Amino acid sequence: MNASLQSAVTNAQKQSTQAVITEQASINNNPSSSTELRVLRIQQVAEKLSIGKSTIYDWLKPNSPRYDETFPKPFKLGGKAIGWLSSEVDAWLLNRVALTRVTDLSEIESDTL
Repeated sequence: MNASLQSAVTNAQKQSTQAVITEQASINNNPSSSTELRVLRIQQVAEKLSIGKSTIYDWLKPNSPRYDETFPKPFKLGGKAIGWLSSEVDAWLLNRVALTRVTDLSEIESDTL
């Protein structure tokens, strides 16, 4: 992995961790506030990102060519159920936007505008 990608991965992991810490601190400091942890199931994550569930599974599998080590890891809810913290998915998405923001419109094919 090149240094630029490694730096992006590290930043994404830091942002994800910071999002959880910030959310937890907010809840701890003001438990009666409207801020609460929101758990997303895989279908909700897929809808939020406008992708298929199979893409999420590919992003999570280290042996997949589509593996994305920056994508938030799910946690067990019980039994076979897994979920993601909404704040972690949001942090990942914001980082993804920042890393891939198109600054030169000539990079976009005219039929996508």
